[in-house]
Amino acid sequence: MDKIAELLQEAVFDESRWTNLASSIDSACGLTGTQLVVAPDANGSVPDFHFGRALIRGEPREDLEREYVERYRHRDERLPRMRAMRPGRLYHNTDLLTESEQKTSPVYAGFIPRFCSNDQLNVRVRGHGGTNIFWCLSRPMDGGGWSFENVERIERLVPHVAHFVRVRQALAAADARGDALAALLDRTGLGVLHLDRGGRVLEANELARRVLAEGDCLTQRDGHLRARARREDTELGRLLTACCERNIGGSMALWRLGDPHADPLVLHACPVPIDCGSSGSGGIAAQVLLTEPGSGRRVDPGPIAAAHGLTRTEAKVAALLAEGRTVSEIVASTGRKESTVRWHVRNLHSKLGVHRQTDLVRLVLSTAAAAPTE
Repeated sequence: MDKIAELLQEAVFDESRWTNLASSIDSACGLTGTQLVVAPDANGSVPDFHFGRALIRGEPREDLEREYVERYRHRDERLPRMRAMRPGRLYHNTDLLTESEQKTSPVYAGFIPRFCSNDQLNVRVRGHGGTNIFWCLSRPMDGGGWSFENVERIERLVPHVAHFVRVRQALAAADARGDALAALLDRTGLGVLHLDRGGRVLEANELARRVLAEGDCLTQRDGHLRARARREDTELGRLLTACCERNIGGSMALWRLGDPHADPLVLHACPVPIDCGSSGSGGIAAQVLLTEPGSGRRVDPGPIAAAHGLTRTEAKVAALLAEGRTVSEIVASTGRKESTVRWHVRNLHSKLGVHRQTDLVRLVLSTAAAAPTE
């Protein structure tokens, strides 16, 4: 179980490992299959799915994933009740359905037994950006029920699975899912810090340095990260010690002092394996990611176009990048193809004489700050 937890921590930077990990979890916990789903915390009774993976003994079943979404999701009586489950607590399918529903439900009586078995445990944890993470685990109907040992193993793994998904969400939001260790420092929509084995800050990107300089919830003292609130500082110390010394990752929210209505700063601590294969990994024991939901700035593309001779579309893309938007988000907001947006980004690099997105954003923000206001 310790090895599986360690591999889950390493998988936060390599999502392809999830398939083999799911197979290992099945073997360790006596399972026949698992489903991992991320959905928005919406008020509607049938949530959309941001992400979903169904595996039987580690083998992906995309056919069943599609069939469930297309034919059964809107008829699944469990979904609104799963959103009401207490975070981190395991619920059996029979806790979510009445005896009558267990006999008549097309999902419970028809679809789920085809997937694995409806002898299933479900758990909900909070995800990144107002989402819920649902992890559903099935075992054979004739397997003798859920043993105390297997339930205990699942409970031990839940926080590690949640951390894996949350970090993948944070990387996806910054369009950085495939970035190597050093390359993450160039990201503008994600604060990144590298820590040594003693928890001291080795490197920090521009956004992380800004957060530390503002100091309203996170600061740096003698090279170590410190939270402004005393209770949060104690929790942060435990989190970073576990990450740097015992290779156990985790996440926490840091609230801004004096502003209870502001969104929190979300901190993800991720251990860095010694053999991670990155030439820039020497001495780095942990990578800390900082995300600020709802903290986007507004940049007027007009002065950007005028100052640098850009087309209206190029200036719009530049402004959105400076606001911390990812390429995927720009595609969604402008209605243009991803290849077109990336083409505009390359043109911006050429016209502005920069080679990195960090330098592009810095130049755009400097131009926006110098623009006259009405």
